Amino acid sequence: MNSANPGSFRFMNAVTLVSGRLPALALLVFIALSLGGCGFHARGQSGSGAASAAAPVLLAGLPSGNLFLRELRHQLQLANVSITDDPRQAATVLRLEPMDRKRSVFSVNANNKVVEYEIRLRLRFRIEHPPGRKGEMQYLESRYLAYDPGGQLLGRTREARLRQEDAWRDMSRRLIERLGAVAKP
Repeated sequence: MNSANPGSFRFMNAVTLVSGRLPALALLVFIALSLGGCGFHARGQSGSGAASAAAPVLLAGLPSGNLFLRELRHQLQLANVSITDDPRQAATVLRLEPMDRKRSVFSVNANNKVVEYEIRLRLRFRIEHPPGRKGEMQYLESRYLAYDPGGQLLGRTREARLRQEDAWRDMSRRLIERLGAVAKP
């Protein structure tokens, strides 16, 4: 059979190869479609489509040098939400109040010395969409642990700063989701 029609043998091998991988390929396509359909986004991405309907956004209430405000601006840029400094151009006004930060003892060692603190951040804000329409006061909270075993001051300080930045990033993303929810028709 091979000598009579060598092309048909190659075709049969290709069909066998594809049909052997077809169930795995179908499963992969199914998983990819399912994750997209459930609202899953890769880390660092957000469902910014709805939030961009609130653009341009005016950020009010915090000084321009505020570190949380810088992170929020960065996350808004990543989500393709435009920011304005002109109140007349704003489609949405986001009024932010200074963030409350509370620290409490989380755990102690055998010598009754504090080794971990729980840090709680609370942000109060109001979304005005359209501008001038007073929305209700809303809150976002975030918690993280700061490890303080004693010694290694530079390492502790850096770790605490990284955890705080992670909390700010998370709060910024959740704030953008809230903007999207308000801007939905």
